Amino acid sequence: MKKIKVLCIYDIIHYNYKKGKILQNYNFLKPSNKLEIIIGEKSYYCTIYYVEDDIVTVIADENITLPEQNADINIFAEDGVYNAISRIVSVNELNGQLFYRLSFPVEIKYSQRREFLRANIETDFILSIKFDGEEIERIETKSKNLCAKGLCFIADKPLRTYTEIDLTLFLQEKQITTKCEVVYSNPVRINNTFKYLTAVTFLDITQEEMNFITLQCMKFRS
Repeated sequence: MKKIKVLCIYDIIHYNYKKGKILQNYNFLKPSNKLEIIIGEKSYYCTIYYVEDDIVTVIADENITLPEQNADINIFAEDGVYNAISRIVSVNELNGQLFYRLSFPVEIKYSQRREFLRANIETDFILSIKFDGEEIERIETKSKNLCAKGLCFIADKPLRTYTEIDLTLFLQEKQITTKCEVVYSNPVRINNTFKYLTAVTFLDITQEEMNFITLQCMKFRS
């Protein structure tokens, strides 16, 4: 005769306590956090919809059906960006919207890729070029694109490579101040005149500020 296990109230409370403790350790898996599925050289962006014991359900940003397979994922949370391994278990559709069901992530670690997530965000910033501690030029303009490690913009004249500059960035009512360095300043033709596509890298930006910029890039790309 097959034995049937009867759960008492203590078993139920203990199970829910363990479940809560497990999910508490993975509090970066919050609904509405952005998630990136990486397959080969391609990335597919999603939004976390629901988290269960062993399944994470996400809403696909684009209606692209992905086959069942293993994949690297990046989870963009308020306290940083996490890299992990998961598996696409199934794909479902509801009212024209695709949902991926992913296996619970394993081998979780901070991802260095957060530094290179770039978005075409146009936002105000100020460059202060100094010589011997004194400002010799001030440029107020807008970024062409942005990531947590630097930005690109269109300049009226070339800037010398490796010139050190003070930069103040205005992003979503937040002000970020950092030293930066010119990476390149290349001529481009715009409306029959030559301008200079210029890139700078941030030198002493904080981790908190990097996380903030990355989250803004994710929101922009969604």
